[in-house]
Amino acid sequence: MSLDWLYSLDELNAYRLDTEKGKERLEAQIKNLPGLLTVAGITLPKKPRILCLMAGSCIEGIAFAQVYDADVNCVDMQERLLAKGLKEAKKRKLKLHVVRGDVREPSKLVTGKFDLITVLGQPLPHMGIFDFDQTIKDVKKLLAKNGTFLIDQSDLIFRILPQYRDAMTSNLEPPVLSIHREFNPRHGYFERLYFGRTRHDAYKIYMWAPWIIEYMLKKNGFTKVEVKPYVDPYNMAQTYLHTARSPIH
Repeated sequence: MSLDWLYSLDELNAYRLDTEKGKERLEAQIKNLPGLLTVAGITLPKKPRILCLMAGSCIEGIAFAQVYDADVNCVDMQERLLAKGLKEAKKRKLKLHVVRGDVREPSKLVTGKFDLITVLGQPLPHMGIFDFDQTIKDVKKLLAKNGTFLIDQSDLIFRILPQYRDAMTSNLEPPVLSIHREFNPRHGYFERLYFGRTRHDAYKIYMWAPWIIEYMLKKNGFTKVEVKPYVDPYNMAQTYLHTARSPIH
């Protein structure tokens, strides 16, 4: 199952750097990043080291590198998207490195300590709770003293359920039909079939909510875990910023 087709559709192509909406979103991230960190209560040191997990085409990573002169590492499984981000970063002469790999064990992919580790752009619906639990455990090894783990996510449960029976996806263009295929209560995902004019595919969507992420961060020993509402101009649902500080060793 490839996410390429799903992310070529209207609302989601803002997460791809090779689209006009993606380029607009990058410029918006560069403009809004200081405000986002202010809401999250994060103050970065000069020339910080930042690790972006599930980075896609590195939109957030490029913004951090440009605004804060940061040394940024972007990790994702999709090499093609990472290549687009690296190309844009080189064009802007930014310090950005890309690594294709499994974000469940980031300490095997990068070295050193990071002032900020992020999961931004709300990618968690593509990852199960058990896998992300492994990621959280491993992030603890990579955070610098006084470092912060930052995650953004809206409440998918209430957002999706009211429209779950609808077959026509109102937010995608060109029109796509979507029907239920399976719900897995043990692993917390549902699978739907999407039918376009020329192709179809099946996608798993994992259910996430702010209280789940908050619990997981506290369970794994992070200190000063906070959840704050944030207005994301590229997401119609209410977004929440989750911050967690380096665990006490």
